[in-house]
Amino acid sequence: MPRVVEFLFAWLLHNHLALAARIAGSDHLQLHEARAGPFKKSDRIAIVGAGPGGVHMASRLKQLGYTQTTLLERSDRVGGKSLTIYLNETGECVQKQDPETGKVDTTSCVAHEMGTCFLHNGYHTIRDLVDEYGLTQIVAPEGRAMFSHYAKDQYHSQTMQEFVTASIMDGIKKGTITVPVWAVTQKLKVLVALVSAVKRYNDLHEEIFGKVEFSMPERLSENNLRRIDMTFLEFLEKNDLHALSGFLMFAHAAQGYGYVTTIPAFYGLWWISPELLNGYVQMSFHQQLEKYLLFGTNPVSKISEAMMGSGVQDLVRWLVGGTADVVARTTTMLPEGYQKIWTTIAEKDALDVRFGVEILNIDRKLNDPTAPVKIKYRQDGKLVYEDYDFLIYTAPHVHAKKYVKDVTPEEERIFDSLNSFVLATTLYTSAPVVDYTDDTERPIMYSADKMSGPKADGSWYADRYDDIIFGEVYNPEVQVRVGYQFYENFCPTGEEMLCDSDRTPNQKSIMRTAPTVLEKFKEELEKQQVKDVTILRQFPWPYFHHFSGEAIQQGEFFVLCTRR
Repeated sequence: MPRVVEFLFAWLLHNHLALAARIAGSDHLQLHEARAGPFKKSDRIAIVGAGPGGVHMASRLKQLGYTQTTLLERSDRVGGKSLTIYLNETGECVQKQDPETGKVDTTSCVAHEMGTCFLHNGYHTIRDLVDEYGLTQIVAPEGRAMFSHYAKDQYHSQTMQEFVTASIMDGIKKGTITVPVWAVTQKLKVLVALVSAVKRYNDLHEEIFGKVEFSMPERLSENNLRRIDMTFLEFLEKNDLHALSGFLMFAHAAQGYGYVTTIPAFYGLWWISPELLNGYVQMSFHQQLEKYLLFGTNPVSKISEAMMGSGVQDLVRWLVGGTADVVARTTTMLPEGYQKIWTTIAEKDALDVRFGVEILNIDRKLNDPTAPVKIKYRQDGKLVYEDYDFLIYTAPHVHAKKYVKDVTPEEERIFDSLNSFVLATTLYTSAPVVDYTDDTERPIMYSADKMSGPKADGSWYADRYDDIIFGEVYNPEVQVRVGYQFYENFCPTGEEMLCDSDRTPNQKSIMRTAPTVLEKFKEELEKQQVKDVTILRQFPWPYFHHFSGEAIQQGEFFVLCTRR
């Protein structure tokens, strides 16, 4: 008999998908309150959206014995914002698996991430899925080219360590950062400033959020909500965390989660967790030790390396707090691409995915708990009418009222409170960039000053050279790279298509380009004297649906997380 339907099958989703959905950039907030049972394994379950959240949910339901789960996806692929393009010297390619060794060739056919790209040490669910489904293990891209006003000029970069050092020393010079008198050398000043700031941040984080892993935060008390009623930068400055400001300015904005100068502190504290900062400090210690210690591949070396990792882990936990696994490198990537996780799950678990589905109407029949959910959609030019017992809606909530007939006034109020950004990724070729890809030491670039606030909207603030990361191939003439732009205020660009955030790549993984955004990208490259630019593809993603600071203070985030 049909039963009451919820937006999300929360009792399972909260445990398994909170991290997966967030990593994928699909900002669908999960509901924690579970529907009263019992549940039948034969219940007909509709999942709207075959992005990471939808695919992972369908997989877990199947593993638990639910036999009638259907994914409704409007594009021709699974993965959502996990979109990977594979290229070799001649064009698009398919990564091949050696039939004897089972190893996938990820070097001659390179994965270029157009959406989600990085993992940090808190992404346990994704790492578990890589192991569970037998994908090629993660790799850590080494070296960053940091452009900022601390460098010699706009055409010269610094290493990450040089940038962080310059930022902290500038704060010490201005008097915003203080260090004890016994910290006499520059290295010691930077170390003491960083460690003390991370320790203070982690303590504050625990006071406000409690001891949490990288997951959905629980409802905060009114007092703790007031403590974070400000922007993330204001929170850092108010709590004497200036030593972290320079680093977090790009570490937060680079992921598309907003400028620290404008994003509510709630989101900054959620993303920059004690686990993440603990991992960064561990990585810094490892990098320093590796300069003096050489580890081989023999058993003794492996044991020594493991002992060093465990020792660093214990030391960092004592110094700064936070709990993290042994971390040698915080940021890693997937040689087979993020999209491969979701396509592999869908294939190996034989998920029922309906592609090319245009949802026309969803009626949850809220006034009749015995009635089925009725979904009307168009596929291959034909109208389809189907009944389901449960609805799991993994598409962005902000667009729900376009498709769900019986959105309640409370739901509409909450959904209308959501805002979004634009994160544009551009696949292009050019000649090498001075002090970035003119050698093989720095496959990732950040321009820190271009992540400082809305005035920097549309700037070319980050870039990645995947051939070096995965293929270990350097081309001194023509390089394929991925460039990044971020917009907080995207409607004023004049691009009407950006104002409607209900858009995804079409049936051929091609997204409608935004000419104004593309021209801004070309202008930025020209300013940096990047030569011989050819644009291959652009993806102006609607990104990171979020609440304003005012809505968070009114409790809208937590209402969404506790309502059916």
